[in-house]
This record gives sequence, structure tokens and C-alpha cells, in this order.
Amino acid sequence: MVASFTSIVIPAFRSAATLQRAVESCLDQADPKNIFVVVDGPDDDVLRALAQTTPVRVVVLPERRGAAVCRNIGLGLADTKFVLFLDADDYVEGPLLRSAEAAAEAAGADLVLGRFSFEYPNGRRNPIHRYQSARDLDCSIIMKKWLSGHYTPPCAIVWRRSFVRDLGGWDEALAKNQDGDLIYRALLQAPALGYCADGQGVYVQDENPGRITKQQNRNTLASQHAVLNKIRDGLAGLSFDPRPELGVAYYNLARQAYSNDENEIGRVAERTARELGLKGQPGRLSHSVMARCLGLRRKQLVSRYVRRMIGLD
Repeated sequence: MVASFTSIVIPAFRSAATLQRAVESCLDQADPKNIFVVVDGPDDDVLRALAQTTPVRVVVLPERRGAAVCRNIGLGLADTKFVLFLDADDYVEGPLLRSAEAAAEAAGADLVLGRFSFEYPNGRRNPIHRYQSARDLDCSIIMKKWLSGHYTPPCAIVWRRSFVRDLGGWDEALAKNQDGDLIYRALLQAPALGYCADGQGVYVQDENPGRITKQQNRNTLASQHAVLNKIRDGLAGLSFDPRPELGVAYYNLARQAYSNDENEIGRVAERTARELGLKGQPGRLSHSVMARCLGLRRKQLVSRYVRRMIGLD
């Protein structure tokens, strides 16, 4: 029995080694005609990998345009009630999709959060249960967790398709934190939430320094800043106050920016953190002491110099 009400959207860029696994992990729950692989620019290796699995719907973009564009194209093609956005290096296990559909229908949910595991290059797994039941779901809890780094990856979130479309889909201007942006925009709308206890998404970690999650440059830092600004601009419409967690998120962004010589982004982010009420220098004791003595920017410069001297950068 397949989960006939869920579409799977998979952006694919240089992902021939993992794409077949991602697709096949969905085939016992999703109709192949509801699995959309959007190839981000011509890629013969990816097409050869797809030829080795059950035929699904494939779109090849004439040039690279980014994962958000791929996801929006897949979203536009989908005509099911629900949609899951699956990265090509991740996969799903167990009855995640069927369970998420049932939870969404029972709760009238706009999005359903499920369980997931981090999977590391050595095969080790770290199972994550952010929420133990539907009773734990609350927009304030989810936003505060996410701002504190306790997120749920796309492979464990099933969305009501019409809700994502009403949000405007994925922000194609962002170079990083696109999934965070989507969940934040969703939470600002006070959506109905569901919890999925069965199955899981597998969020694969690797050592590739080219991964977007590992990149810290002007574009990625500016994108993260833009995402936080959207939350700050929407604070007045919220029934809860995430300013303490938002202040720490701005502060952590300032640390990253200073460490990468993006001092203007760092200064603005640090100033915004203080405007939101952040006191002191949050972090480990060694960081807090040094940042109090030197100031945050100088402390990050010293830390970077030391790391380079001992060969960690």
C-alpha cells in the first residue's frame, strides 16, 4: 500500500552516488509518478543513476540554479495533498510517509514533524526525538528550539502542499538556511502542527567542505542574517516572545562573521543581539572570559589565529 497523498521532491546536484538510495527509500510508500527529481543543471552521471531505479519524474534544468529553485519547481508540479522535500544524500526509513499522512489528517496539520537520525561517515547514528508526542508541539517551543540549533531537517518534515504554496515556497534568494527560513515563515503564521512517531528521516553527514552547511562566506552569512531579520520583523505579530533565543542567534552569527572577516555583518548582528536584550558573552567559559576582555571581534580574530597556528584551519 503506497502513501498516495504525498509527493517527494528531490533536488539533485552532483549526487549520483546517493540519489538512487534516496529515491528507492520512498518507493514502498510513494507512487513513482509522485517522486520528482529536479536535476540542477545537466548531469549525465545523475541520469545514469536514475536509469538504475524505478522510473520517476525527472526535470533537468539547463543550468545550475540552486536547490531552492529545484524545490519550487517540484512543488509546482506536485498535485498531492502533502509533500516532503528530500535532499539527494538523505533518505527515509520505515512508514514515515504513511504515518505523517495519518497524523496530518487527524490534526488537520499544515506540517508534520517526525523523528530523524544523524548518520555519520563511519556509519554511526545519533537518533533524535525532538518531540515525544503531539502534546509537545507548540509554535513557541519549535521556534525557540530551532533558533538554539535544535532543528528538524527536511527529510523528517511532511508539509501540506497548499500551505507551502501559500507561504510562497522556498526563498530562492538565500544561499544558506533555506529550510530554517521556510519553517520560520511557517511558524509566524501559527500553523496547525502534527507529530509523526513512526519511521524516520536519515540526515546524512559527510566531510565534504563544499557542503552548503559547512560554508561561511559573505553570501551564506548574509543569507543567515536575512533569515533572522524576517523573524525580528515579525515579532509584533507573535503570541510568544522568542527575543532571548533570537538574540543568541544573532550573537552566534556575529561570531561566525567576525571569524570570516565579514566585519560589517558581524557588527550589525552583534548590535541587534544587544538591542534584543542579550547580556554578556554567551558560550563556553573560555570564550566568555576572552570576549569580555577583548571584545567579540578581537576574540574571534585571536581564536582564528590560534587555530591556524595549530593546523585546525
